[in-house]
This record gives sequence, C-alpha cells and structure tokens, in this order.
Amino acid sequence: MKKIHPWEANDLAGDYEERGFHPTKWEEVTEFDEEGYGWVCTDNGWGFVNQEGYLVIPDDYEMIQYPFFENGYCIAKKEGKLGIFDRKNYEVFPFIYDQLFGDLSAKNPKVVVALNGKWEMMDIHRNTILPLEYDDIFSFNDKYIIASKNNKYGLIDYQENIIIDFKWDHLEFVGENYCAGKTVDVFFDKVQLEYEGIYYSDYFKHFTKDYQKIIFGIIDIEGNELFPFISDMVIREFNPQNGRAKIALNYWEYPETDSDELCFIADRNGNKIPFSPPLTQEERDNNFHSRCQQLIWEN
Repeated sequence: MKKIHPWEANDLAGDYEERGFHPTKWEEVTEFDEEGYGWVCTDNGWGFVNQEGYLVIPDDYEMIQYPFFENGYCIAKKEGKLGIFDRKNYEVFPFIYDQLFGDLSAKNPKVVVALNGKWEMMDIHRNTILPLEYDDIFSFNDKYIIASKNNKYGLIDYQENIIIDFKWDHLEFVGENYCAGKTVDVFFDKVQLEYEGIYYSDYFKHFTKDYQKIIFGIIDIEGNELFPFISDMVIREFNPQNGRAKIALNYWEYPETDSDELCFIADRNGNKIPFSPPLTQEERDNNFHSRCQQLIWEN
C-alpha cells in the first residue's frame, strides 16, 4: 500500500500548503470512522487512509459520496461513472452507471441505478428487483416505489402492481401522502430563465424538461385531493390533520409581488394564513422556516 503524509491531502477549499498550513497529524485533515478509515482528497483523487497514513483505498476516485461507508459500502465515481466498493476496494457495483443511489444503511439495502437512460432497482447482491425499463425511479420506501414510464410518474409496489396511475408530472412521498404535480398550458422562455440562473431540476422542479409549468398539490394513496393544486413549488411540508401546507409562487412570474405573497402557509382550501403577530424583517430573515413550521403544525 502507498503511504502518504497529511500535508499531501487537500482541503476541499484548496491545497493546504498553498494556504500556509503544514499539517503533520492525520487528525488535522480527516476524521477516522469506527474501523479506522479516514477519507482523503489528494492531487490524484479521493481515497481512504488508515491512521498510519497508508492508502487502504487508493486515491483513484473522482468523488466519494458522504456518508462514506454504510454497512461497509461506499458510493463513488470513477472515470465519470458511478459504482459501489467495499472496505477491501472490491467493486460491489461496477463503475458503469450514469446515476446511482440507495439505502445502504438498511438491513437489506436496495440500490437504484440508471444506465443509458433507463432505471433499475437491485439488491446489494445485484439481483433485480425492478427491471431496467423505467424512465426514472425517483424514490422508495418499505412498501412502495415512485417511478416513471413514458415521462409520467406513478406509484407501484414491489410486485410492480400499480397503486397510483402513471399520469403525474411529479410524485413524491410526503409522510403517508403524496405531493403530485401536473402541467398547465404555460411554457416558460428557456433562454430567459437560464439568463436569470434558473434551470430544470428534478428536486427543485417548477417545470418539465420542455419548460412547461407544473403546479403541485397533495393527494392520498387513493388519488383523493387533500390540498389544491395551487403551488408552483413541490410541497414538502403538509399537515394532514389541519390541511395546512407551505406553498410558493414563481417569483419570475410575479416580479412585482411582495415576498410575503410568494411563499406562505395556506389552509386546506389554499387560503393564506397570516402570521400573528406579523413577522418583522429580522424574523423573516432569520426565523422564517421555524415560524412556518409552527404555523403548519399548531392545532
């Protein structure tokens, strides 16, 4: 195994030496886990050292995903592709995938991969759970999987029975319910939005890849509407007991609108619930999220 020195590791903000810091102890530049593996980033790439400075995992990787080891498995990138290795640097999943994520900390981990535009779910031994035929596998829990076919999202179980039809432009777990998104007849100017620094995102989804606007509401597993489709932002905070949700409007559609009217808490009918007493500017700057939480979850 190759041995390196602490000063040969790089801070994520740059090179230690260039910043006038000459570390001599490994504890100064990394944290060791319960089995004595400490992550490092060198001029060559990412890897792991032991407490003597030997590279127990070679610094051959372009990226190592945090948390670094879960159940002895680590997601990383090599030559532009994602895979999984174990503590012996054995390739549990080969480095061939365009996308990869999983619940590696679970007792029986599941791994979702994308290859050439199609998605598949496997167990940690690479046995197929869902075949490589989905347009997207967005999320999953112990019972259900949110997936996409023909660019529409739906909910299936692990036997591939359809629970919620594949008709939504977005679908996401929100507690025991679901944030669903559907398109409306509005198309945004891609060039103008990109000029303003606004791009398509699977997580911060305001529009489709064709820049068609999506509006969001909350449904239950039967498809019943629990909160109206009025939010321009994915709804991730919803109280099923009182029907309150945190919603937002697109600021580029309403450039003259006050910020108080762009993001707020609404009742089950979509009506804004004001803060009482009203927020000061300092409270809005520093405590807006926590005050929203209070307003959503109060009885």
